[in-house]
Amino acid sequence: MISLLLLFVMLMPQLATLEGYVFGERDGGPPLRRLTVELIDQGRAKYRKTTEDDGSFVFNKVQEGHYTIRVRFSDFVIVEEAVTVTSLGKNFAAVMLPKRWAGTRTFRSVTADQLAVQSNRDLQEKITKAVKLTTQGDFAGAIRLYEQAAETGAQADLWDGLGLLYLRVGRKDDAFHAFEKAIEQDSDYLLSYAHVGAVYLEEQRYKELLAVAKRALAIDSKWLTGHAFLGEALIRTGDLEGAQRAAETASQLARGRAPGPYLLLAKVRWARRDCAGARQDMKRYLELNTSVRELPETAKSLEMLRTCGPVQ
Repeated sequence: MISLLLLFVMLMPQLATLEGYVFGERDGGPPLRRLTVELIDQGRAKYRKTTEDDGSFVFNKVQEGHYTIRVRFSDFVIVEEAVTVTSLGKNFAAVMLPKRWAGTRTFRSVTADQLAVQSNRDLQEKITKAVKLTTQGDFAGAIRLYEQAAETGAQADLWDGLGLLYLRVGRKDDAFHAFEKAIEQDSDYLLSYAHVGAVYLEEQRYKELLAVAKRALAIDSKWLTGHAFLGEALIRTGDLEGAQRAAETASQLARGRAPGPYLLLAKVRWARRDCAGARQDMKRYLELNTSVRELPETAKSLEMLRTCGPVQ
């Protein structure tokens, strides 16, 4: 009987708690309004919460597993990220709302041509249908609709969306062209710089990454992601002091609420053999982004920090 009870307990799904907060890349503060936070499993929202005034949220009794954490306002999805929930230890997610345009303006003026595009009902129907096809995994169909919409003189965000779809199907050259078209339409549109920079970082093309970061920071010197890109590029080119300044600036802009700058600082301090400082920054990074604990590269980094010591 005891064995059967133990087996039953072992087979029961393990429940855990996921805590976190949503913050804005613009100023590091909470969102201006309450937002909906969802945990998506196999394309469906399995858990749903509304943020508190300070941007915080808590999910209780969550089954262990890998989810997509989605933040949205009404039907508009603002950001999606991968998150892992485990019954072993604390689960925490700091979710950043990306800064879309340079500067500090929340609302932007639009030209007559842009207003015409926004009021084009046929265009809006194409975009709505394309978004639906994307959620269904029909990227080819979504691309066709986005391309048709782009022929009408699309705005920056539409070109950017087309670029992301091209990336999903492996059409990298077309993606870069779409991102450049977005920047051409509106040089203040930061998301396209972010998407180009992310590709360069993934492909370890650090000279190109450095150029993108400098180009964007010339437009908006207070762009958190731009400073993070700058730091990643500088550490690979041997400018450790510059990389540390960039990482510290990124963390300050986010009021210390973003995990990424702490990982970059840990890399810089490890390279400079400031082992204690590197361990402290890595600890803070893992506190703000617990989902990376199970990744092989995290285990490798932790082992390197464990054995870190002064240069002989």
